Amino acid sequence: MHDDTTIFDGAKLRVQIKQSREGTDPVVVERDVPGLEARLEDSTSGGKRSGIYRTTTISHRAGPSALGDSVLLLDWQGDGHGY
Repeated sequence: MHDDTTIFDGAKLRVQIKQSREGTDPVVVERDVPGLEARLEDSTSGGKRSGIYRTTTISHRAGPSALGDSVLLLDWQGDGHGY
């Protein structure tokens, strides 16, 4: 396994539970799931990458109009812009 650290300075998944409403759905609860950077940068010597990644669970009593969402946040190596 090879870790190509030249791709990202950081990578994480933000998992959210939202309350479905007319207009913009407000976020009720969210959790950042770290450790994604290493999974995205790891490959075999032949360049094959494994895209398998499991998130932790997140729960919140939000009622029948709740919905789940996620955002992939990437911080590209050396671009100076952050996530």
